[in-house]
Amino acid sequence: MEAEKQPLDFISFDRGNLPPDSHFKKNKIRYRAILNSIPIPISLWELNRDDFGLLFLNKAAKKYFKIEFKQGTLLSKSFPHEYLNAFTSSRNNNSRLRFINENTLLICHEIQCDDTTSETYRDNYRRGAFRSIIEPSPISIVITDKNGNIEYVNQKFVEVTGYSITEAIGKNPRILKSGNTSSEEYKLLWDTIISGNVWKGEFVNKRKNGETYYEFAVISPIRNDQGVITNFIAFKEDITKLKEAENELHKAEKFAALGKMAAYIAHEIKTPLTSIKLNVDILEQSEIIDADSKKSFSILQKEIKRLNNLLKNVLQFATEKRLYFSEINLCKKIDSIHEFIKPLLEQHGITLHNRTLGSYIYGDPQQLRSLFIHLLENSIESINSNGEIDVYSEMQGKECHIYIKDNGCGINNIKEIFEPFYSTKSTGTGLGLPIAKNIVEHHNGILKLVSSRPGETIFEIILPAWGSNGKASDH
Repeated sequence: MEAEKQPLDFISFDRGNLPPDSHFKKNKIRYRAILNSIPIPISLWELNRDDFGLLFLNKAAKKYFKIEFKQGTLLSKSFPHEYLNAFTSSRNNNSRLRFINENTLLICHEIQCDDTTSETYRDNYRRGAFRSIIEPSPISIVITDKNGNIEYVNQKFVEVTGYSITEAIGKNPRILKSGNTSSEEYKLLWDTIISGNVWKGEFVNKRKNGETYYEFAVISPIRNDQGVITNFIAFKEDITKLKEAENELHKAEKFAALGKMAAYIAHEIKTPLTSIKLNVDILEQSEIIDADSKKSFSILQKEIKRLNNLLKNVLQFATEKRLYFSEINLCKKIDSIHEFIKPLLEQHGITLHNRTLGSYIYGDPQQLRSLFIHLLENSIESINSNGEIDVYSEMQGKECHIYIKDNGCGINNIKEIFEPFYSTKSTGTGLGLPIAKNIVEHHNGILKLVSSRPGETIFEIILPAWGSNGKASDH
């Protein structure tokens, strides 16, 4: 008894005996669309005794073949060569013919052209098929010649790097170098792919606008029919956001460890440090202490004060505090802080100008007081003597932009200024700016360095203006 014919697993045709809710009926539109999207001429045939009848032609086949084929057309009449191959070739040893099941044949048709145009046509055809597959790719694709000169980039490469296709073609991928990858790493890459192997790794590259970004790349050789390497192809994914997330996680872990350390410091150091200070105060006031000893005690007092400041900053940085938001008159707040730091300003001969009239911000009064003190102390420390600090502001919609400008020495390594414990000053704790940034971010604001050079450093703080968040609330 002849076995019952089964419909194709990957495409459903209009068979009257299939129920409307059949799995094959449901997949019909989906799989037809897949076959039609393939730029290679494809046909499907069903075994009919000693021949095959046509089931389906995809769009590429309909466009390529000059003859109009109807469903049921016999393979032997349409493609005698393919008909012969279907019966004489091994079912698993033919790159163009595939039996989907025992009754159904899939054929990927070769392009047939006359001798004068065949190579050109084949090239154009293959290039068109190639482009239709990789152009929509969500990752960057770069193809170079064997010397590393770019021959092809897809649209994603343009989006990621900022270089147009015409700007990239003919160039070497070194146009993306940021200087963060060593020559040894590049040598290893080339040694790997020239030897015919696949290289995988990460780059820190530079976009056309100078911005750096992270990429994960897989680079492999392309060989011709003789097995000779003719090109290299790179598949590259922009992983900048992933790296940023990893950095944030690393910072969070660092802060968690810092919190534990702060608790230990508070327990182990704060109490004995207070005792030391009390005893130094007593000894310093003693009448039997000579002048030289008093100088030594004065130095001790300064060091004790520095340790107390470090302890206070560490605890402030590591401890999460509940915030209580309210309306704050910025001008009055700066005036209040001005009075508090006035002795320090006079000691250094620095003038503070408050130009923040008319600005109202929304935040926690104590935390914002700490924010401005840290930033102003940072400015004072950067000025040798007889300098000026300007604090001014402007309202932009629902935001208040506050600027702190000083004429100090400037900042050299601006990339690390918000990193905990990084300081350009020998007496600094390296926590002032990180604390300030932490406070601003807890207010859903932004703290950034606008510019810095000898004679001018400007920090910008962007905070919610009063009324931008409705009623005052606590976080």
